[in-house]
Amino acid sequence: MKVLLTGDRGRLGPAARGALEREGHEVVGFDLEQGDVRDPAAVRAALADSRAVVHLAGIAEDRGGAPEDVMAVNLLGTWNVLLAARAEGVERVVYASSGKALGMLERDPAYLPLDDGHPGLPSRPYGLSKWLAEEMCESFTRDTGVPTICLRPVLVLDGDGYERLAGMRGLPRAQTAASFHLAAFVDVEDVATAIAASLSCPDPGHARLLLCAGEVGSERPAAELAAEHLPHVPWRNGAPPEPGSRSALVDCAAAHELLGWRPRVGWLDRPGAPAALRA
Repeated sequence: MKVLLTGDRGRLGPAARGALEREGHEVVGFDLEQGDVRDPAAVRAALADSRAVVHLAGIAEDRGGAPEDVMAVNLLGTWNVLLAARAEGVERVVYASSGKALGMLERDPAYLPLDDGHPGLPSRPYGLSKWLAEEMCESFTRDTGVPTICLRPVLVLDGDGYERLAGMRGLPRAQTAASFHLAAFVDVEDVATAIAASLSCPDPGHARLLLCAGEVGSERPAAELAAEHLPHVPWRNGAPPEPGSRSALVDCAAAHELLGWRPRVGWLDRPGAPAALRA
């Protein structure tokens, strides 16, 4: 299948390209050297003859640009991709959203483990742009019948990210409960496999899928971390994880069910983890 990959030179782009090509797809890249996602004509020209689009392009965080630029690139860019997908008869759209679409790092979760049914309504520009882009994708699917899959990776770590964490001896220390990232992370290659699986899974209509490693980013048990940072937040099933369990505080059951996706990289076997932890 011929696939347009926007943002192919960004953090997720190379891994996504590799995963797509391993599945036999012909990948056409679209990044700043090819054009601007805010230019509808450039986006449509790039999408010509492609059967699917994987939309990664955008400003990746609030610190990546002024608020007005984050909103313009992330929302107008997604709008242009959807318009081009409609015009060119694309069969599937995969959109790189974020766990921040659910307000992660802005406020405490309503319950644990956090899942895809959790209320969204973020207020910071980046998270808000992701939430609103998801809404656009849902409206697009309702109007056209073309499937849209919005992937919501949490903190994505690659080689450079793991190296920075090694220097900090772990995930950044939380200053407040709301800044506690649920000790959540996901390896970039695991995100890439989810992207590839999103092109071959059964037609879901519209789907929003959290992506997270299967365990917390800590050597400490999950319930202990939650008790320290979020003691007032209830457990969705009425009880915390088993004593000693390091199971993730983000529930990716929807991605497991739809994509058959399972994260392969955990905290203890991550690149750069001390050998003693891997033993």
